[in-house]
Amino acid sequence: MNRIICEISPDFLIQGFGLRQDENQIYVGKVGRQEVQLFPTIDGLQSDNKNIKIFSVGFADASHNFRPGDVLMTGSDDLLDRAFQVMDNIEQRCVVVSLMSSQDSTHLYLSKEDMDPFVQEWKSRKISFLCLWMVDPIESEGQAKLVTILRKVILKD
Repeated sequence: MNRIICEISPDFLIQGFGLRQDENQIYVGKVGRQEVQLFPTIDGLQSDNKNIKIFSVGFADASHNFRPGDVLMTGSDDLLDRAFQVMDNIEQRCVVVSLMSSQDSTHLYLSKEDMDPFVQEWKSRKISFLCLWMVDPIESEGQAKLVTILRKVILKD
């Protein structure tokens, strides 16, 4: 089961994946043979099952480290590897970031305090997860890239 959380308007994901609402008001559908559920907030997400993959999609502000259109990501090793392969294939610039401030100058830090506790929990429970943040502005071309990236990472199974 693949669960997607979207911190921006999820319309592009609903359309991009052809999702429909179920009786619980959750958007569901399939990508290939993979089931997908879309949650509007992280609060409704149940991560009690180890066989799930969690994908979080959002935005980040441009800074001296990040350019508009960059895709920033963090995640478990298995999904980060898949995402790197996908990004190489579509020639998308991506940057791995840390949600925790570090003394190590090789780590790029992204301030996402609301996501950090969830990411730490997923890491400790060894849940497969991938967080993707596109640097503002996110126009239709950027939204299409996010759908393409997610689709290709989900279909790798």
